[in-house]
Amino acid sequence: MKVSSEDIQLQKTALRTQALSARKKLIQDADFILKSASLIGANLLSIPEVHSVVSATNSTLPVFASYAHSLGEPNPNGFLDIIEQSGGVRPNMAFPRVSGKGSLSLHFALLEELLPGSFGIPEPGADLPLVTVADIDVMLVPGVAFDVCGNRLGYGKGFYDKLLSSSTKLPLLVGISFNETLYDELPAEAHDIKMDYIVTPTRIVKVVADCNGGVS
Repeated sequence: MKVSSEDIQLQKTALRTQALSARKKLIQDADFILKSASLIGANLLSIPEVHSVVSATNSTLPVFASYAHSLGEPNPNGFLDIIEQSGGVRPNMAFPRVSGKGSLSLHFALLEELLPGSFGIPEPGADLPLVTVADIDVMLVPGVAFDVCGNRLGYGKGFYDKLLSSSTKLPLLVGISFNETLYDELPAEAHDIKMDYIVTPTRIVKVVADCNGGVS
């Protein structure tokens, strides 16, 4: 039986509420939140495609797109400290900026240069250099929840859906999650763009083309 788009939206709303509630409980453990950034960073760097990009010896630095985590979100940027501590060079970093109603633009910036912007989330200034999705090697994608088939549940505003669907070439897409917000299956529609990997503090889920949910 085909599920209507309206029913899917209702399911997403209910799951979004559930996942946000789970995250609210997690942030009460400050020690866990701090440690999770390093664990996520280490797992991210152990993904073969990411390791290959970071360890490449050519003269051009790779480009990573990330985000400044807001209250309750897992911190995706622990990998930068790990790279520096191992004597490596940080990749060029791009961060999203709300550039219009329902739109994001990506700008080259240092994490330390971000300033409070839309919704109180740190973002780069509009005067910083723009970068296209096609120029990104690895994109770290936030979400309220993910599933093991690479489906993402966002905040319902469509920012990342519009950003990614506007590009004819996509980078490696890595969803950043806590274990508690990684589900076996989320409602999804045909136009939804799937992640290539999901990374949590203790798991690396590689998404396979014929995924049908379940434990990965």
